[in-house]
Amino acid sequence: MGANAQERTLKLISYNVYWGMKQDTTAHKTQFAQWFKEQNPDIVALQEVNGFTQQQIQEFAESYGHPYAIIVREPAADGAISFPVALTSKYPIVNVRRVVDNMIHGLIVAEIEGHHFMVTHFHPFSAVKRGHEIDLVLATASSGSPQEKWLLMGDLNSVSPLDKSEYDNGLVLNHIRQDMKKKPHNQNLINNELDYNVQQKVLDAGFIDAFKKFHPAFEASAPTKLFYDQSKFPLRYDYLYVNSAMQNDLVKCDIIKDAFTDIYSDHYPVVLLFKK
Repeated sequence: MGANAQERTLKLISYNVYWGMKQDTTAHKTQFAQWFKEQNPDIVALQEVNGFTQQQIQEFAESYGHPYAIIVREPAADGAISFPVALTSKYPIVNVRRVVDNMIHGLIVAEIEGHHFMVTHFHPFSAVKRGHEIDLVLATASSGSPQEKWLLMGDLNSVSPLDKSEYDNGLVLNHIRQDMKKKPHNQNLINNELDYNVQQKVLDAGFIDAFKKFHPAFEASAPTKLFYDQSKFPLRYDYLYVNSAMQNDLVKCDIIKDAFTDIYSDHYPVVLLFKK
């Protein structure tokens, strides 16, 4: 029974890899590839895959055993950095939609093994624009039937009401207020207060915060031991959500903190094990 149960699960990792994995200076990002190989996930959702072409993300994925890979957009001809998202898998990725309009870093919508995946990375400097982005994402998910299984993942650059007690000390709020004085383009507050609206909308739509299901106490996904410029105080910006059709499929969800993830990105990855 134990072996069969193992065969019926999928392992998903969502990871903001920091500026195209710039901490890994090897030509083919072999240190990241080795870490993924050791983790042996079935599916990987990546954020900040700067500099990768479609061919390069395919070759990178193949180096850790994933024959299927897509990136939301390739590098711009003018050299502009777009912080694209990507998705790789051991299993075919089908019915792919790449959304680049009205999403600063893009949105990948795709199916793997009968599940609908949405991979994104929300606006880092505007609470208002994040509100528009989550509306687009939730409208995408609501287009399906209630029986369909949907997952939303990525660096959502926003705080959750489920973590409100952690932020009530005002440390993160005051840091953002001071940061906005120095960098006027940072509009990360609503009415000069932390914005819980983005995550509240996800919860109101019936999505389940997978990490919170297993870890009611606060745990940060950023910063790591690598410098992180949005806050020197603990934040949880990296999320894995599932819709209500998957509420009985969750096996475990963790933030992976080890010697590699401590220093190769400014965010820690989140891992979810769920039943097929």
